[in-house]
Amino acid sequence: MSSVSRPTRMLVATDRQQDRLREAGIVLLTCDTNGRTMPSTRAGADWLWSLVARSGVVLRALAGCCEAWNDQERPTPTEGVPGLWFVPIPIEERRTRTAYGVACIPCTEILDSEYFSAMCQGARLDATWCRSQLEMLPPASSTDVDRLAVLVRGAWQDEQRRCSDEQVIEDVGRELGESYEEINLLYSITRNMTEVDCPERFLSVTCEELRQQLPYAWVVALVEGTGATSEVPDHVAVAGDSSREADDLVRFGTRLVRSAAPDRPIVFGPDDPGGFGDGCATIAQPILRDGQVIGMLMAACKEADDQDASSVDMKLMSAAASHIEIFLENAGLYEDLNAMFLGTLESLTASIDAKDRYTCGHSRRVAMLSRQLAEACGCDANLVNRVHIAGLVHDVGKIGVPERVLVKPGRLDEHEVDWIRRHPEMGHRILRDIPNFEDVLEGVLHHHERWDGSGYPCSLSGNDIPRVARMIAIADAFDAMMSSRTYRRGMARSQVLAELEACSGTQFDPELVPVFLSLDFSSYGDLVEEHTAAEEDGDASRGRAA
Repeated sequence: MSSVSRPTRMLVATDRQQDRLREAGIVLLTCDTNGRTMPSTRAGADWLWSLVARSGVVLRALAGCCEAWNDQERPTPTEGVPGLWFVPIPIEERRTRTAYGVACIPCTEILDSEYFSAMCQGARLDATWCRSQLEMLPPASSTDVDRLAVLVRGAWQDEQRRCSDEQVIEDVGRELGESYEEINLLYSITRNMTEVDCPERFLSVTCEELRQQLPYAWVVALVEGTGATSEVPDHVAVAGDSSREADDLVRFGTRLVRSAAPDRPIVFGPDDPGGFGDGCATIAQPILRDGQVIGMLMAACKEADDQDASSVDMKLMSAAASHIEIFLENAGLYEDLNAMFLGTLESLTASIDAKDRYTCGHSRRVAMLSRQLAEACGCDANLVNRVHIAGLVHDVGKIGVPERVLVKPGRLDEHEVDWIRRHPEMGHRILRDIPNFEDVLEGVLHHHERWDGSGYPCSLSGNDIPRVARMIAIADAFDAMMSSRTYRRGMARSQVLAELEACSGTQFDPELVPVFLSLDFSSYGDLVEEHTAAEEDGDASRGRAA
């Protein structure tokens, strides 16, 4: 983007006009309202310019003319010295006259002027040589001045209009460039706003996009989940070379969150107290929720000659912070909906598990073990979540199994076993109309398939069994063997793990079994104790009621 300002634009136009008017034997000067001339690129390079602009006689005459022009609404051409006419062109800024463009027209009468020799002496020019040069210029007399003044002023106005048009074009181009940068940034950010279940990734992408668009060494975003009460932010993302430890960044940003006003950004100069230090200019844009500051988006160490925060910098930071706020709002709604959805599923599965006191909490335990296994296998957060849901509802089809079969003491006969074997397909039918549940349905339908193909309901084998179903199969078998039944007591954990290892490659996926055996089962033990206590409380309540 161009850094040329409007006054410089005006001087460039004057230089261009100087070249054109010089061909007609006219010198164009710029001076303030006191007659002090401004620097020109023609200084020392043009004898006629020197004759006019370096002569004390001429400059004193110009100052006197400016004094008179200042009192005139429409300044008129004036003969400064005999044979040298000044055509004034007022220059205004904000409707105030601040300078003049002065067309200096030497006429034929100047050769007979008593001031001619003094002018040559002041400009350090040989008078005889100057006379010969002046005689070769296009001839003009004092009677031509008014006509030439009209032409000079018209040329000036045309040049100013052209210069103004160039400035408008440049401004529009700059604004288009800034708009493109903003649109490109917002497009890149918006593209990732659908991943509401992963705030860290969204914040990282946003910081990286800002780092690419802004001339700053690093960009940091931090968000506190509960406003200014938590000691450590819930989410932190860093892009670029921060030259500092992450803990320093978090402490600095957290301090700003505590003190920031919600209605304006914080800007620190390189040496401002309270800034990041080490000559590091910083922009800090508050991130809001319900009008309260819950985080900070920061950019620092500007990699440019001008260390001040520009309007473009501020605009992009503000736009990015606004999109972060929208994302966090959506993420919060998603989290609430997801919690409500999972709560509904847990209530449904708990009601099914409650039909049989020996399977109390079974679905939650299978869901937790399946989730742990998926995490240990390096699955992404989305797949881990889907495996958890599938584990939670894997036995929902038992709602269609007669209760007498589910709670029957002792072993089941062939007909009753057939009822039990129907529950994967019944569960699939119950859940199949739920949108975006395809991967969960695979776990529900196939969690009783066996690696060797002898399982049900479809006799799938090996990798044809969906991976989510293979994970649930191991977790389901583990909890089933650990739990007591009417016809047997629960097995010791060492026995269960040994049985899983023995069945690896026949019943279970041989790659998943070693991963499962290496899990930490302490959380599982806590959940078993919770469910046991709940069941005992239920038994006590039923006893008192009886």
